[in-house]
Amino acid sequence: MTFRQHSRRFRHATASATSLAPLIMVVGFLAPTISSASAATTTTTPTSTTTTTTKTTAPGTDCSAPVSGTALSRTAWTASTNAPSGSANVPANALDGKLATRFSTNEHQAPGLYLEVNLGAMQSFQELSMVSPNSPTDYARGYELQVSTNNTSWASVATCTGTATPEIVSFPTQTAHYIKVVLTASTTSHWWSIDELNLNATSTTKTTTKSTTTTTRPTTARTTTSLSSSANPASVGQAVTYTAKVVPLPSGGTVNFFGNRAPVLGCNKVPVSITTGQAVCSTTYFSGDHLGVQAFFSGHLLFAPSSSGISTEVVKLPLPGYWLATRGGQVYGSGAALSLGGMATSSTTGPLVGMAATPSAKGYWMVTANGTVRTAGDAKFYGDLPNLGKHVMDVVAIAPTTDGHGYYLVGADGGFFTFGDAKFHGSVPGLGLHVRDVVGMVASPGGRGYLLVGSDGGVFTFGTTRFYGSLPGIGKHVHDIRAILPSSTGRGYILVGADGGAFNFGTGAKFHGSLPGEGIKVSNIVGLALSPDNGGYYMAGAGGHVYGFGDASAWGKPAGLGSNLPVAAIAGT
Repeated sequence: MTFRQHSRRFRHATASATSLAPLIMVVGFLAPTISSASAATTTTTPTSTTTTTTKTTAPGTDCSAPVSGTALSRTAWTASTNAPSGSANVPANALDGKLATRFSTNEHQAPGLYLEVNLGAMQSFQELSMVSPNSPTDYARGYELQVSTNNTSWASVATCTGTATPEIVSFPTQTAHYIKVVLTASTTSHWWSIDELNLNATSTTKTTTKSTTTTTRPTTARTTTSLSSSANPASVGQAVTYTAKVVPLPSGGTVNFFGNRAPVLGCNKVPVSITTGQAVCSTTYFSGDHLGVQAFFSGHLLFAPSSSGISTEVVKLPLPGYWLATRGGQVYGSGAALSLGGMATSSTTGPLVGMAATPSAKGYWMVTANGTVRTAGDAKFYGDLPNLGKHVMDVVAIAPTTDGHGYYLVGADGGFFTFGDAKFHGSVPGLGLHVRDVVGMVASPGGRGYLLVGSDGGVFTFGTTRFYGSLPGIGKHVHDIRAILPSSTGRGYILVGADGGAFNFGTGAKFHGSLPGEGIKVSNIVGLALSPDNGGYYMAGAGGHVYGFGDASAWGKPAGLGSNLPVAAIAGT
């Protein structure tokens, strides 16, 4: 477990310092496509006095090719762009070998935006590969690959229309010192992001006899690749093991696994066993889907690349339901959410202030005002504040990481406590700001960031989490925001007030209704939870009444709840 309370990186903040006693929120996840809100320009367009481009797409170009070559070394490569990349999204991130970092335009795609790479020397290649598994909707909608030997005269070798990540294009062999990927299409809803860019070449051998040089391909064995899954259908939060088998038995090579053409998390460049011919990896899905999963074998000179057929992996959503937790620590389940027990509270622990469901929806975490954490079902304990010897009474929320192997605790002052695999990206006190009205937070996938909301609807973002707006930013003056909920796509969020009024920000945040819009007058809403398919949400009142919007159908008040009010939090399956 780890504990941090000092800022490392801060992206955007708009929140007032109005005072409010610790309130409650419901925690959710932001989906795998999250863009940074930084607007600082850290790279510039390469200087060139005269530039000419020859528009001649090479015959034999394939804009939907599988990876078949070996990646060139990128040791001496440098990258630049004419897009306003922020410090966390610089072009060099596309060449650093880390899928957790990325190059991003930080603005919507538009023709003319480009990423240029200096290869350090003349190199030959036949494939371009661009992947963005952590921002799967940020693939280039249309792009042109240009090559140059002198950074002045450019030749266009491929013009493609993007449909998904990864984007792989093959073409006749090119020899160049520079390449440039130039956008040719626009979109008003997505940025352009590249987690990793590679150039691939088909390996050759050279034989020299006197003054004659002959280039020949080594003899390669044809291969076939098959794919199997340990669980199909699988449930959200369930580990799935994929096994790819390559025949005939190769003496090396790797397999890359893709789902809907996006790399499967944890299944990149999996070594092939030289005794079984198998490449085995495991992953966990955190949302329901139908995925076309495929395995690609490559990376061996003597064994030709091959790919498996596409296998449809079905990931089932949990059945709908929700838990209500009271300040006294009692938990009541409705629908498919079975009550798995509560926690004891006292004057030492303070009241229960928050709860969050596990990725599988088969358990939950509970937290009190002094940071005492208790678990139920398949939720794992990774530590709490009393175990660290920390003495606070202003914890307002708990937020698990995407994989459920850690969690964050946040205080009313915006201070963070991290446990398990939760990563620290900064805090409000670390910025030198003094607030007491933070009411909730959401964590980004992969530990890449998080955001906070204050009672006035001001939003703080940390790490690479994107800022989509706040209530002060649109001139709204409130002091009763109770919770924040991420959109199903991760491109936005919804804030809810004590009166059940909802405010949505970003293109992906879906508005399904509000209590004022239905003529219902309340002042005691304490939390918000998504339905399993993200097609609606639940609002919970302190009196135990739950209101459903969209496809979220609410159940009646659980028996026995009336004597244990007030409700403090809600979490959905």
